[in-house]
Amino acid sequence: MHDGDIDYSRYTQREMEEAFAKIDRDRYPRNFANLSAAYVALTAMSPPPPPNDDAEHDVLEDEPPPPQSRYDADGRYLPNHIPVEDRLSYLVFSVLLFGYGSVGVWLNNLYIPAKRGRGLHLHDLSAWVMYGAITCACLVMLLLIADHYDRRDNEIRYWHAARILRGLGWLCFLVSLVLGLVQQGRG
Repeated sequence: MHDGDIDYSRYTQREMEEAFAKIDRDRYPRNFANLSAAYVALTAMSPPPPPNDDAEHDVLEDEPPPPQSRYDADGRYLPNHIPVEDRLSYLVFSVLLFGYGSVGVWLNNLYIPAKRGRGLHLHDLSAWVMYGAITCACLVMLLLIADHYDRRDNEIRYWHAARILRGLGWLCFLVSLVLGLVQQGRG
């Protein structure tokens, strides 16, 4: 592949914005020019500025960056869009996961399957703490759905809330596993 070989005219706006974030302008000037032209043709807006590598933001490496507000050519805010398949899968999975956790806590036997082995049966406090982790996971999925329907310019708030819930969920998950292993060692 050579500089200038990529046809960006079939890219979506999101794909183009991702390409802008990753392209090396100095090494591939023709690809950058083609990408800029395709972006202008698609959006009737100038291309986004290059990412500032010196900017520090509180994001883990495997986590997507905070959402940026998007605007059309007239300066109107463009709310983000979550595809209907994703929204349905988040809804179904969160309902099923919440139901599974609820039944496990009600029976005082929340089973956590393992890839190899017999898994772990959680009882009492460890089951309730795991139920907290399950609830956090469900809330993160429901936040994504709510963010789609909220047309205000506040995606960053949903991002922060989901990030806090993910951290709390992982903490509950780990504490629950430790409690479950301690209980299993005693019993």
